[in-house]
This record gives sequence, structure tokens and C-alpha cells, in this order.
Amino acid sequence: MYTNNNYQKTLLLRYLNIYLSKKNLRMRYVIKSIKDRIEKDQPITSKQFNSVIKFLEREKEFKTKNRNQIHQFFEPLIEQRIVKYGNDLSEHFV
Repeated sequence: MYTNNNYQKTLLLRYLNIYLSKKNLRMRYVIKSIKDRIEKDQPITSKQFNSVIKFLEREKEFKTKNRNQIHQFFEPLIEQRIVKYGNDLSEHFV
């Protein structure tokens, strides 16, 4: 039985392999790097995911979903960057 995260990983890898099998794919390097990261159990960046979402939204499984729903579905595979600012002026109010 697949865990939810494993299912998402397998599904994305299946679609990436389909895209890589296309002869005239111009984004071959980008898709290959995404595939390599997923196979190594490393998260992909938001930028990488945004480069393939335009393909995913055309797939039968995702045709009825919008980009936000597709992003949420694959969210466990996407790197969560937390922007932390070190300067908060609190040192000036002591």
C-alpha cells in the first residue's frame, strides 16, 4: 500500500518519464534534474515545480483542478522555504 507521499512521488515520476520520452522536449535538462532530485528523496524547489505544472494541469487526472489544487497535492514533494529576516529593530529599543 502506498503512503500518500509515496503515491505523489510515484505519480510525478511517471509523468516526468512520459515528458522525457518526448522527442522535441526543450526542457529536458530541467525535467531530468527534477526527476533526479525526487529519486534521491530530495524536495524540489517551487521554481522547479512551477516549470512542470503547465504540463501536469493538462493530464487527465488534473484537468478538473486548478493550479493551486495541483500545488497542494504535490506540496509534500516541494521544498518549503521559510524566509527569516535577521533585522527586526528590537536591538534599538533596549
